[in-house]
Amino acid sequence: MSLDVVWLSVFADVPVARFERSLAFWEHVTASRVGATTGERGEYTPLIPPDGDRFFWLQAVQRDDGGWHPDLHVTDVAAGTRYAVELGGRLVRESPNLVVLATPAGQPFCLVREDDPEPRRRPITPEFPAGRSLADQLCLDIPADRYDLEIDFWAELTGWRRAPAGLPEFRRLNPPGALPMQFLLQRLGTDDAAGARAHLDMAADDPDAEVSRHRALGAEIVQPAEGWTTLRDPAGLTYCVTRRRPGEPAR
Repeated sequence: MSLDVVWLSVFADVPVARFERSLAFWEHVTASRVGATTGERGEYTPLIPPDGDRFFWLQAVQRDDGGWHPDLHVTDVAAGTRYAVELGGRLVRESPNLVVLATPAGQPFCLVREDDPEPRRRPITPEFPAGRSLADQLCLDIPADRYDLEIDFWAELTGWRRAPAGLPEFRRLNPPGALPMQFLLQRLGTDDAAGARAHLDMAADDPDAEVSRHRALGAEIVQPAEGWTTLRDPAGLTYCVTRRRPGEPAR
């Protein structure tokens, strides 16, 4: 068994006090427009891409620290929840159309009921003066002692194929091509005690120019590396600009 994942959304969980700054930043970074706010407390705000269906959301959270989490859109939330718990996931909160869970390593994720009968469309890749740029990958950062267990959990839950990802500390799960995001899993160092978490990866034709564009919009560099640059948005959320080509298929 595996889930019938028909769409994938990524959520930036942003502290309320810094929400507007983060929203304005990501609106410009992704060349999106801000959609209608939803939720019982008005906590969910989508970014609508220039073409294609929405997949990037900001969620206002009542805590001081932010983060990232995925939403898996499925046809049967109840069955998906039971299966996730059987695999070692933990139920956190449930409502009729949305269930909040945590993986065995503690990464939050949601199952959302997909009611749209029409297939969703992947967004096009926006173009900027320095080239194309796309929010195209969610990377799960996993403590070393939970890494193999976490890969098994996600692979069994989704049914997506496992694949190497160039460096030994990375593994990839390959979602179907119709989904808007790639899925990467990173093994953290043994000295990293911060627990399971996630971050967004941006692909860019010209990563150096893209980093400069983000800095002009309010981001700050955390750490440069050979294949990516880690940055922090105005709300303190960590993300990366990578040397992946926008739209490059996973291997």
